[in-house]
Amino acid sequence: MATVNLHELRVYQLAMRAGEDVWSLTVGWDWLAQQTVGVQWVRSADAIAANISEGHGRGSSKENVRFCYYALGSLLQTRTWLEKAAERKLVIDSVARDLSTKFETLRHQLEGYIVSLDPSAPSQSNAVRGASSGGSIHLLPLEEFFLPRTDAWHN
Repeated sequence: MATVNLHELRVYQLAMRAGEDVWSLTVGWDWLAQQTVGVQWVRSADAIAANISEGHGRGSSKENVRFCYYALGSLLQTRTWLEKAAERKLVIDSVARDLSTKFETLRHQLEGYIVSLDPSAPSQSNAVRGASSGGSIHLLPLEEFFLPRTDAWHN
């Protein structure tokens, strides 16, 4: 079914970056924070790319779409863990805002990918339906998904 290499899919690349960003934030946390928020956050963030890749390898567009919806669910869970981490002061506010923006961009990409696989699929985003000027979505450059690894990210 798949005609495009998985690693060439922008949505997959962004999902991979999201998992690495979450990992880099949580790796230095104390035991309690890692065990209560960190492990769940890393698992949900990693599941986004894992579900995209599993769907990509399936034999039909219908199955691919199903796994993309799983990825979307994992993305929403990842955002919930971000809210928990921010509320518990495990990440600084500016980092939480930046990640939230990146997760929103990933959501738009994922919804767009779902619609490209199944044009009849419902979209939760007006941007996917072409509500923005010229029918395009403003996306962050891929480089915006790299987080610098400094001690300030863990404060």
